[in-house]
Amino acid sequence: GATYLLLNILSAAALQNQIDGEFSNAMKTYVWMMGWFLCEYMWFEEIHLYTYDLFAEKLGFKLFWGCFCFYPFFYCIGVWSIIHHIPNVDLTQHEMIAVVLLFYAGWCLTRGANLQKYWFKRNPELPTCFFGLIHQTPVRPEIRILCSGFWGLSRHINYFGEITQAIAIALPGYFVSGSFVPFLYPLYYVALFIPRAQDDGKICAAKYGQEWDE
Repeated sequence: GATYLLLNILSAAALQNQIDGEFSNAMKTYVWMMGWFLCEYMWFEEIHLYTYDLFAEKLGFKLFWGCFCFYPFFYCIGVWSIIHHIPNVDLTQHEMIAVVLLFYAGWCLTRGANLQKYWFKRNPELPTCFFGLIHQTPVRPEIRILCSGFWGLSRHINYFGEITQAIAIALPGYFVSGSFVPFLYPLYYVALFIPRAQDDGKICAAKYGQEWDE
């Protein structure tokens, strides 16, 4: 699914170059962010074996249909507004930098949180992670609730990071077209994560009891 998505994005960039004879700053910014998003996702593929998707939703029609049908075609919805942009409207260099910085802020939150959770599940006895920069201590030895580091900021800081990334990815298309269509991408994440966070909260409350509420 990730490979199909990347091919669709590169095809859209090639189409813009065919129409306009060049790649716009908005397209360069979009391709860079989505390319980073997809390549690092595949690089850290093992970590996703420890995420909600597989633990709670399991392998089934929803996951397969999402990976091969929805994921490759909906996630790149923002690129069409860049191809069909307002003439002579493009991102300035300062806007490019600001958008990319917002993207990486979201990436640091979601990747950092998921890495910390991965290391905590694989090596729960380790008192620190990220080269000793973050201390991670369970609530009690027999109850492993991760509530330090990234997870001390919020129960679902990884979701917040992904939504932040999605907003950054939507901005190039909005800035050059004025269309709100690219924001369907972050709105999808909001619609996905709200019920997921609620379900996760119920599962953890039943599993950990009072410690989860604290």
